[in-house]
Amino acid sequence: MVVALSGIHALPARQIRAMLLEQVNLPGRRLEPEGLNRPLDDYTTDAISDYLAYRHRRWPNSTNPHLLISRNTATTTTAVGTFWMDRLVKDLPVGVDRLRQDRILEEALANGADPLHLAHVFSLSAKASLRYTSAVTESEAEQAPITP
Repeated sequence: MVVALSGIHALPARQIRAMLLEQVNLPGRRLEPEGLNRPLDDYTTDAISDYLAYRHRRWPNSTNPHLLISRNTATTTTAVGTFWMDRLVKDLPVGVDRLRQDRILEEALANGADPLHLAHVFSLSAKASLRYTSAVTESEAEQAPITP
């Protein structure tokens, strides 16, 4: 599920850790972290549903409002920590932040390196969206055939 949230929806690790149960609308197939309103794809919907079933089996009486909980946070109201989340993806070739970066670059390539589009879709600052579009533009220029 963490991979889906970072690799598909490009949510930063801090946003995934802080996401509340009330920000996940499975019947409406929407994610609403920090005021965003994003549609949920089938893969992420299934991953969240499976995780919620696991969470309920493992900690049936937990009142922690966060989507992700651990044995240390199940009896509190705090979010999981960065160390816990890093351990989830330790066997992957890249971490959560790199998955997010790759997803943003993929979107930039697919949509003509439009900084306004990136800023809107991924809640990026102007500076960050320009950094991604510059990287895509430079990469495309390097790969362009040289004409005599």
